[in-house]
Amino acid sequence: MSFFRGVNARALENAPDGFKNFNIGENEAYIDNAQEGFTKDSGRPMVTITFKRDDGAEAKSYIVDNEWKLTNLKNLYAAFGIPLHSTDMADWYHKRGIVVCKEHVHEGKTYPRVSYLKPLPGGDRQQGRSGGSTGSAKPSQGTGQNSQPWRNERPPADDHFDDDIPF
Repeated sequence: MSFFRGVNARALENAPDGFKNFNIGENEAYIDNAQEGFTKDSGRPMVTITFKRDDGAEAKSYIVDNEWKLTNLKNLYAAFGIPLHSTDMADWYHKRGIVVCKEHVHEGKTYPRVSYLKPLPGGDRQQGRSGGSTGSAKPSQGTGQNSQPWRNERPPADDHFDDDIPF
C-alpha cells in the first residue's frame, strides 16, 4: 500500500481548497445544525449551533445554560425568524440571518468568532442551501427586528400625557 496511490495532477487540481472560514464582519448564513450537549469545563448544558454560508464555510456558536441563556436565545430567534415557542431545533434548520464575526486571536493566529446575530434586510429568512425560497419570508408575529409592533407607531395626538415619548 502506497500513500501516493491515486495522487496525480488531475486529482490534486480537483481537490477541495480546504476549510473555509467566515469573514470578519457580516456573513449571510443559514442554520445548518443545532445540537444539545455539555460544556467541556463546567459540564453545563448548552446548544451548539452550526451556521453555514452558501459557499460551504461554517462557523459555530454556543449558547450555554447561564445567566445569558435567555438573552442569547432571544437574539437567535429574532435574527433568524424562529417562532418564540419553538424548542424543536430541527425547525431552526435552513433559517437565514446575518452572522457577525469579530477577530479572535488564539496562539498567535487570528480567527473569526461569532460575535452577534442580526436579521437579513427585508426579512427573507426561509431560503435553504440552494438560495431558493422554501416558504414564507414573513416572520411570525412577535419575532424579528420589531418584535413589538407598537414601537414604530406614533402615539395618539392628544392622550392627555405631557411626555409623548415613543418607547
